[in-house]
Amino acid sequence: MTDHAHSVAPVHDSVTEVHAHEHPGEGTYFTVFIVLGLMTMLELMVTYIPIFKVPLLLALAATKAWLVVQFYMHLRYDSKIFTWALLLPFGMALIVAIAIQGLATQVR
Repeated sequence: MTDHAHSVAPVHDSVTEVHAHEHPGEGTYFTVFIVLGLMTMLELMVTYIPIFKVPLLLALAATKAWLVVQFYMHLRYDSKIFTWALLLPFGMALIVAIAIQGLATQVR
């Protein structure tokens, strides 16, 4: 046999290599877990604040949801089409909820 037959370089799958390097390690997931736990404790403390309770709780909940979606659902590292597939219906639901807020609070 010729030496050429044995010198074929292995083919690398570039898609697999790219995805292997994009996702964070266990340390990142653990850090996010700790941050979520601290934010939950902060939410419990906010319930004792007499004013601005609801806006603070909504902001904390939205931040926690964003962290979960970005890291644990891997949207941070996936194609942007998946992010838009989540954000567009959420945005539409938010607009509808705000629009019908007046109907829900009308005094009869």
